[in-house]
Amino acid sequence: MSGQEIMPKVTVVVPAYNVADYVLPCLASVTSQTWQNIACIVVDDGSTDATAARVEALADPRVLLIRQANAGVSAARNRGFAESDGDLVMFLDGDDLLHPSAIERLVDALEARPDAVAAFGTFVKILPGGAIYPGQKPLGRHRYPDGDVLRAMLHGNFLANGGHVLIRRDAAAAIGGFDAGLRLSEDWEYWCRLAAHGRFAFIGREPEVFYLRVRPGSSSGGLSVDWGNHLPCLQKIADNPAISDRFPANEWQKLVRAMWASQMWEAGRVNFTMRHFAEARGLMLGALRLKPDGKRLVLFAAAQLSQLTNRSFVSRLRFRDADVSADQPA
Repeated sequence: MSGQEIMPKVTVVVPAYNVADYVLPCLASVTSQTWQNIACIVVDDGSTDATAARVEALADPRVLLIRQANAGVSAARNRGFAESDGDLVMFLDGDDLLHPSAIERLVDALEARPDAVAAFGTFVKILPGGAIYPGQKPLGRHRYPDGDVLRAMLHGNFLANGGHVLIRRDAAAAIGGFDAGLRLSEDWEYWCRLAAHGRFAFIGREPEVFYLRVRPGSSSGGLSVDWGNHLPCLQKIADNPAISDRFPANEWQKLVRAMWASQMWEAGRVNFTMRHFAEARGLMLGALRLKPDGKRLVLFAAAQLSQLTNRSFVSRLRFRDADVSADQPA
């Protein structure tokens, strides 16, 4: 592109709640992007720490701070989107980080794929202190869908969060905002609606697009242990005709069963990482009964071995107290 005046404007919406220790590095990763036609809207969702004060002290004209009473991450994302005016939008959590060329690569993908409503890439997990999360599978071994990703998305959320997804503004407006009534998996429900609306462009495995900070005390982890917290999202997706009508009735029934199994497995996985072994076993076996799956069977065996030996053999089954220990300075 020959001039900034014709460069698509990207708005990065940053919902922020009590992330005072992380928000400035997050914003620095936005403002230092190789793609410079960027605006950033930080929605402080009623933080009780210094989050808002630290953002305000930046005095960067590219960063707009909005304060609101605590209403949850979905309401914060929706408020930020309502205040935005960019051609493209990203939802980046206030404790995560973008790769310096992330937005440029995502924009290029959407420019090359006018049929796509969103572009996404890979991510690397980091510990609260910034070190690389131990035991991750190399990016080159990851597999992601491309194009019509709805079926894959229904089988399980393959996106970490909005930090590695760039969305066309008109598509985001067409499907409506995040459902503020959902306490858990609100992002997955949103991605399912977006995937039903149009195609996704996968930009490739390397380099990564963003860094997901894994914090042992996160609210989503606390909610995920209770299977009942997963049901509202599942029902919302299952009852959405814009999604279900994309499939023949018999295939839709199988997909709903696969969705239930996926979320039951996820609840079991989180319980396992928190050492709630009895609950984890029941949920994992329930998922395998709903939809037998060879990979999950291997992971279930790995979980039993981890419990016996007190060692984590698989990154996704890593004990959360081990994360705390790994994050301590040497």
